[in-house]
Amino acid sequence: MVGIKNTLIITFFILSFAFVPIAGNSQLVSAQEETKTEAANTSQADTSQAESSQTEIDPEALEALKDMSDALMAAKEFTFDSEITNDRTLDSGQTIQYSGTMATSVKRPNNVYAKFVGDSGTREVWYSGTELTLYNASKQFYGVLKTPDSIDATMDFLIDNYDFTLALADILNADPYSSFMETTTGGLVVGDSIVRGVECSHLAFTGQYVDWQIWISNEDPALPYKFVINYKKIEGAPQYQAIFSNWNLEPKLSESVFKAKLPKDAVKIDFINFKKEKEADNNEEK
Repeated sequence: MVGIKNTLIITFFILSFAFVPIAGNSQLVSAQEETKTEAANTSQADTSQAESSQTEIDPEALEALKDMSDALMAAKEFTFDSEITNDRTLDSGQTIQYSGTMATSVKRPNNVYAKFVGDSGTREVWYSGTELTLYNASKQFYGVLKTPDSIDATMDFLIDNYDFTLALADILNADPYSSFMETTTGGLVVGDSIVRGVECSHLAFTGQYVDWQIWISNEDPALPYKFVINYKKIEGAPQYQAIFSNWNLEPKLSESVFKAKLPKDAVKIDFINFKKEKEADNNEEK
């Protein structure tokens, strides 16, 4: 049996999720709540200051990021591999690094498949446009959610209700540039760099809640080859890193790629809707 309550408390079973130490890490949950509170209390003066700070972003960095976004937006379907490392901070304050590899397939506007194999085990996710299936092969359990009919809307739905989202969400977004820049307040071009033999422009950005860096190919298509995030609002400032390879912008993916393939003995369990849980707690307090 899987747990006493037979429920799946999503860390997006760290499907690399890796990609961030999302729900399930109490420090991050607290940071998320702090973020929402801060956003709700932001004054007009703060907003004006944030807008003015956009002038501190190097135009060359913005142009490079826009070129990358355009390359990804032009791809109606694509696949890529990533090597992922992510930090998790223990209650003692000690930082532990976990790693793994992930293969991702995307078909816009509403299909995603990803498989992660790493220190936390093997996980798979299928998104078919109306349904999201998460499978923990190491524990032999899975969960299914009815979802909106686009990748972007589903990512918003998941973070709003379940405190997790798809790995590398900004890369999968219909408009990566807008997604990356939503809370970014500063940025610069660090210089040229080589990632796994690919000549890249190294860009570094700052934001209200995270600092992040990205390495983008100097040659067309301008694709990302490395991505680093520092979560400065979380104790210990854990880091997430993804190194990308094997980009294919014309993979000709079949619909069967995005249909869940589960073993007969897999146990179906439920997700916890954190939004409803919080609303219920608030009602009880009243």
